[in-house]
Amino acid sequence: MDSTRPVFPSFVLLLLLLSGCIYLPRIVLLARDPLTAEEHNNLGVAYEREGKYELAIREYKKALGKNPSLVIPLVNIGNTYFKQGNFEEAERYYLRALKKNENSIEAANNLAFLYLRLNSNYEAGLRYLNRAIAYSHGEVPAYALDTLGALYSRLGRLDKAIFFLTIACKKALNNTELLREIEGHLQEVGMERCPGR
Repeated sequence: MDSTRPVFPSFVLLLLLLSGCIYLPRIVLLARDPLTAEEHNNLGVAYEREGKYELAIREYKKALGKNPSLVIPLVNIGNTYFKQGNFEEAERYYLRALKKNENSIEAANNLAFLYLRLNSNYEAGLRYLNRAIAYSHGEVPAYALDTLGALYSRLGRLDKAIFFLTIACKKALNNTELLREIEGHLQEVGMERCPGR
């Protein structure tokens, strides 16, 4: 009888284990994230276009987690918050982007556009945008020139507003949506439409 005693506890343990009454921890190996920071950012852009803003923000943050030196995911997070009407968070992310790269025309433009939308901080928007434009080597996109013109208009500097809005018109000839926006700003300074249109 003594020879069967050691087998009994092992047998009971085996039965309990098979019946699920005993919990043994499972070791789960997590797969390494195969996406690059740029791919996470691109996935965020796709989600943002579909209006899936929370998923977009999550992907932009993953991009930053993979490469904290990137500026564009910060701008994209700001853009997403802007679309949601969360202007405080949008401003925070645009400023974070400019802290990383004060020469980012996109970050400076979007921050200045936010200030135009809020009807405040025009001087600050002008400083950020002019600083970024100064480092652009002459390649200033039409949308930034439009924002610059709108800022000058709101500050009552109509000559500068007309100057930059007119240049924006010439650069945006193939972009009807942007041309409509520029012409809206031109109307604020007393012009009907882009010169030559």
